Amino acid sequence: PPPREPSLRSHPPLLPFFPLRPRATFDPLPLTQSKLARDMETARSIPVTGGSTVMVGPGLFKDIPEHIGKRFSSKISKFVIVSDETVYSLYGEQLLKGCKDQGLDTIAFQIKPGEKSKCRAVKAQVEDFMLENRCLRDTLVVALGGGVVGDLAGFVAATYLRGVPVVQIPTSVMAMVDSSVGGKTAINVPSGKNLIGAFHQPRVVYADMYLLKSLTEKQVKEGLAEAVKMGCIRNLKLFEYMEANAEKIMKQDPEALAEVIFTAISGKAEVVAQDEKEKGVRSTLNFGHTIGHAVEALKKKETLYHGECVAIGMVHEMAVLVDMKKLHEKDVVRITKCLKAYGLPTEIPAELKVEDMMHKMRIDKKNKNGKIRMTCVTGIGKSEPDPIPIDENLVSKYLQSTRGG
Repeated sequence: PPPREPSLRSHPPLLPFFPLRPRATFDPLPLTQSKLARDMETARSIPVTGGSTVMVGPGLFKDIPEHIGKRFSSKISKFVIVSDETVYSLYGEQLLKGCKDQGLDTIAFQIKPGEKSKCRAVKAQVEDFMLENRCLRDTLVVALGGGVVGDLAGFVAATYLRGVPVVQIPTSVMAMVDSSVGGKTAINVPSGKNLIGAFHQPRVVYADMYLLKSLTEKQVKEGLAEAVKMGCIRNLKLFEYMEANAEKIMKQDPEALAEVIFTAISGKAEVVAQDEKEKGVRSTLNFGHTIGHAVEALKKKETLYHGECVAIGMVHEMAVLVDMKKLHEKDVVRITKCLKAYGLPTEIPAELKVEDMMHKMRIDKKNKNGKIRMTCVTGIGKSEPDPIPIDENLVSKYLQSTRGG
């Protein structure tokens, strides 16, 4: 196994589920700079698979260069930070300077922010930059950003010279609780989202909640959709906690948000450890993504984020499951109410056509033997271990009913 991060104390994983700590165990002191140093000592470590580890805690960011240097400098000769222009303007120079102060040969590449950068052309730009700077197999890619940066930089690392290591520094709730954990990397193509990619585990994921302070409310809530999803499919206690504490979590109360992020990451790590390559149970993490990805691919405006599309997908996939008598209506009402408490949308945009959505769903990655498959939630916190095949006519008829005809 890889050496432990210097000065970070690992905590044993709490399997099979991850109970929320009682409020009394949280430190009531304000989050001052002196407390940050102490928090670094007590950051929680979540093992994933193949030596991949997630470090969770406030104040990690400032010490990442030292940790990277001590862990990787004997084997890595060059470090490549990949970020988008917005995130880099906030944190990139600090990270670059910190790495150079540690004596690490570090360069940085910035992409345009937004989903449009997660494409073949931008991937080639990053790779050409690395080739021009003579990056060899002893290169470490450092992904600093949200889901777009993490997916793109991870895919670059997976394919550059047939694979170089990567670490992830997620700067959004979505990236922390979902996309940075588990090694899924990909780009989008005209046929759909994330259809070209690879599994490539990050050596370390550094989840520092203080990096979320720059996010808008919309960016926070879209990431929380993935945490609600985790509660729906695997962890009733997480769902109940989010259901009861929506106001605190949306205000980024340090205790509440940290608990949600840690528990959601832990749940995903457990699933990835069981099924790294998404042959079975990991596919259930795509709850809401069958219809959600169709909405995301077809929406006419850039006003809906990925997590918001997943929230829409969850609501309407549950309606299909009710029609199949797999799920009780009362659970749909309760989950929908929880999503709305976080300001998440639940209605499919009116301009989307049913046949267009069906076409996108037919090329979903979860499908097998030509059948559309969906995660089957059977109750809050419970789901079948594999996505189940869905009758296309049933889905089409249901979607048509939402169009008013």
